[in-house]
Amino acid sequence: MSPIINHYLQLMRAPAVFTALSNILAAHIIVTQGDIIWSALFLLLGASAALYSGGMVLNDWFDYDTDCRERPDRPLPSGKISRSHAMLFACLLLALGITLAALVGSRSLSIAIGIMILVLLYDSILKRTISGSLAMAGCRYLNWLLGFSLLPLTELSLAIPIPVFLYIMALTLLSREEESAKNRIIVVITAIGIIAAGLSIILPAMIADIESDWQAFVVLLAIAFIMQRLWQIYHNFSPASIQSTMQLLLFAIIPLDAILVMIFAPSWWSLLVLLLLIPGKFLARLMYVT
Repeated sequence: MSPIINHYLQLMRAPAVFTALSNILAAHIIVTQGDIIWSALFLLLGASAALYSGGMVLNDWFDYDTDCRERPDRPLPSGKISRSHAMLFACLLLALGITLAALVGSRSLSIAIGIMILVLLYDSILKRTISGSLAMAGCRYLNWLLGFSLLPLTELSLAIPIPVFLYIMALTLLSREEESAKNRIIVVITAIGIIAAGLSIILPAMIADIESDWQAFVVLLAIAFIMQRLWQIYHNFSPASIQSTMQLLLFAIIPLDAILVMIFAPSWWSLLVLLLLIPGKFLARLMYVT
């Protein structure tokens, strides 16, 4: 791989892009019940990837001064990519995301614009505030709605992504401790948020009057596994332990999406969602994720 391509992929957090694609794929499978409209799906996948990647590039652009002190090897502070080129690249990605969504329809366009606004607010002013976790969770929630946007949104489609919203809110709170590990209570708050995310899967299942006993068992196993990792962080509260677990928790978005597919669509389609773990984890071996 060309070094410059590798630098841009790192700037985009390429491994993590597959977690955004997972949201779109899962939502599209649910809204079409597996009768996939491939042209629309590819446009929405492209829109989501572009908006997510543009947000990641802007994240590093706004974090330039901090990265110069704490992460000088990253593409911008190391000078491998100039800040002006990074800003141009981010704008092109965001514009591409909006354009691809517009090709699907006005509903998709409106949601994509909402994602872009939250991305800009998060990267520029909200990242280091409590509201930042809400903004990031809102981006993921809207990303799910983007996947649903082929049809008018219903009570059920608005409820299904609630577990993802709660999960991302908890994850974002923990990510704020990656560099300093100053506030151990954040681990407890994160655990509560993830438990709430798991339990909230019951709500949309009840709305749809769907039996989900074995899926609930899978959810409980997943929560137990994550709680065990958070327990380790709590007792070994350090940047290194948080960073290693953050990657695991980020990629856990894909199994969470797959569980929602198991409940609200023909369950075997969840395997297609889980396949996104393969390229994401492969790229994560080559470059940083968070």
